Amino acid sequence: RKPRVKQLFKVPQHLPACVDLQKSCDTFLDFEGRSNRKHARLLQNFSSMDSVTICTHLQFDPKDFGFSAIFSYSTPSYLNEFQLRANLTRGKHVQLALLVHGVHGPYLKAFDHDDLWHSVCVSWSHNEGRWALHTDGVLIAKGEGLNATDSFGPGGLFIIGQEQDTYGGSFKADESFSGSITELHIWNRVLNSSEIAIMEKKCSPPSLGLFLCLHCYVEKQSHRDHSKAFFDCILELQAKI
Repeated sequence: RKPRVKQLFKVPQHLPACVDLQKSCDTFLDFEGRSNRKHARLLQNFSSMDSVTICTHLQFDPKDFGFSAIFSYSTPSYLNEFQLRANLTRGKHVQLALLVHGVHGPYLKAFDHDDLWHSVCVSWSHNEGRWALHTDGVLIAKGEGLNATDSFGPGGLFIIGQEQDTYGGSFKADESFSGSITELHIWNRVLNSSEIAIMEKKCSPPSLGLFLCLHCYVEKQSHRDHSKAFFDCILELQAKI
């Protein structure tokens, strides 16, 4: 069955090189302006993981500044389980930071704050709390000591575009994401730099350990209408605009 709709919210004017609307069923999340409502939730059952890699393509609103949560994962027992955060300062590069089980990593210079698409991969391992940040296929930084005592908790909620101040809610506009997201993939292992560089060049995510991708059955919700778009893929996603 061919997809009837190929985007959620709207298709951005410019797309990542990896995306071809004529050949894929990619879902685009376009968060236009900060809001305490706009978000997308992955309807996926997460198990406990000792390692994880999350990659996506991002396009930041060039007129937006401040701190924001690109995505957040919370469990019933721990709110700040896993987050990717951004710091946008006028005249400076986009800075990104990883937060794992309440332990906040450093903000690192990632790429220009422009109107272009950039790929981002963050990885973490329970083994000595090792973490790494890649942007546009290149290793930016890596380190240790980012929560070496706990695994990636099971049974949580993965929210795109918002930080969760309570489990699955209490969103704040001044911490929300403004921009576009697509090509979100999650692996239950650490991808090495060679794999990420090849993925950047060939636009083909490694299959080993890949258990989630943002190609999905979508339920779009608003206060005025309810509509559904069907995709040929296995993931479910729920969005509120």
